[in-house]
Parts: sequence; structure tokens; C-alpha cells
Amino acid sequence: MSLLLAILVAAISPADAIKTVLNSRDATSPARYEIALKSVYRDAANGKPLQQFIVGVTTDDAKLAKRYLDESRDAIRKLAETKNNPLAWYLLSMEKNDYGLLKRAADGGNVQAMNALGTIITQEAFKMKQSETNRIAKLLQRSYGYYRAAALQRDPNGFVNLGTCYLHGLGCKRDLRLAFECYLSAAKAGHPAAMDYVSASYEHGNGVKKDSKRSLYWRMRGEAVRGNRAAAEWLKGGVK
Repeated sequence: MSLLLAILVAAISPADAIKTVLNSRDATSPARYEIALKSVYRDAANGKPLQQFIVGVTTDDAKLAKRYLDESRDAIRKLAETKNNPLAWYLLSMEKNDYGLLKRAADGGNVQAMNALGTIITQEAFKMKQSETNRIAKLLQRSYGYYRAAALQRDPNGFVNLGTCYLHGLGCKRDLRLAFECYLSAAKAGHPAAMDYVSASYEHGNGVKKDSKRSLYWRMRGEAVRGNRAAAEWLKGGVK
């Protein structure tokens, strides 16, 4: 590890590193995700149960996963059962692919679980026959509720999911302005995909007045966050 990367890894807090790794990769820059991942792996190697379990449920290395899960499972289960910790319930749900544990984590306030459960419910609704209108509407309202709860915690993925609900009228009344505001909140938090949505909104006038300069700015910002050096250089003289 380079000296600069070592400094950056040390600068990110364990809580932020965990949140970054558990969120989807497109919720942050590739560089920040890599820093967070190295932080989690470092803490796991130092024997921290929470990070060990996270590595265990996310790594493609079967041997490493078994080792870390065996070492940390009792601690995570104890954290869930004695402290009713939502993150612990979420991690246990990931290992077991357990819907009940996922719901417990979401209802306890874990944003990753809220987004995951909302997505599962939405997918369930889309698989239903169009004749089951009432059932579909109720499911979409449930997923909207989970996304909204995640957004209320200022979670970027929650904002993006909620924005999509408003954009298409999923579980709520269609509102392009609210959709734009949700995407903008996520974009300002550093979510690259949300930056693309904001750019498109300015380009087409979806929920906001058309503005080609702002559209270009957010498109370039999204590219810069993904590591495009030319876009980063352009931003030095861009329009906010």
C-alpha cells in the first residue's frame, strides 16, 4: 500500500468504511470505495468481528469467508440478539439470505436493509399480473415507505430509490419536481448515478427548468467522480 493510500485509509472512519462497503458500488466513487474496502479488510485482519463478518459475506474468497464467518458469527449473533442491533440483523440476513431477518433490520432502521427490502418488494410487485392492481399498489406503497425512511436518514441510495418512485409514480403520486430534488440530494452526497439523473433532468427539463450548462456540469462531475481526469480538469472552470 502506498503512503498516500495508507493515509487516506486511516482518514476514513470505521463506520463510514462499513457504510460505503455495504452500500452499492455506484453510490460513491471507485476511489472512495477502494479506500473503504481496504479499511474494512485491515480491521478484519486485526480481529474486529464486525469487519470480519462483513468481509465474510461480501468476499468471493470462499476460504477467507469461512474463516472470518466462523470467527465472528457468535459475536454478531450476540450483538443482534442482546442489543437488537439493526446492522447485525442485516449482516445475518446477508449470510442466510433470510427475508425475516432482513425485515427485522429494515424495521429497526438499517438503511441498507431498507433499500434492499424495498427493492425486493418492488420486484415482487412487477412480477404480478396486471389484473392484481390493488395488491400491486399496496406492495409499491410498502417499498416507497422503506425508501422514504432511508432517505430521511440522508442515505444517498435511499434518495435515488425515492426519486425513482416519484419519477414513475411507484407507490406515490408522480412528481417530477420531488424526483429531481431527491436525485439532487443524492448527487450532492457524491452518488455518481444520481449525478447522471440530475444532468438528464436539466437536459430534458424534468422537474426543473432546462439548463444546458448545469446539465453539462453534473454530467462532467459524474465522470470526474468515476475517475475521468479530463472531466476533473474541466470542472475547475465549470458552472455550478
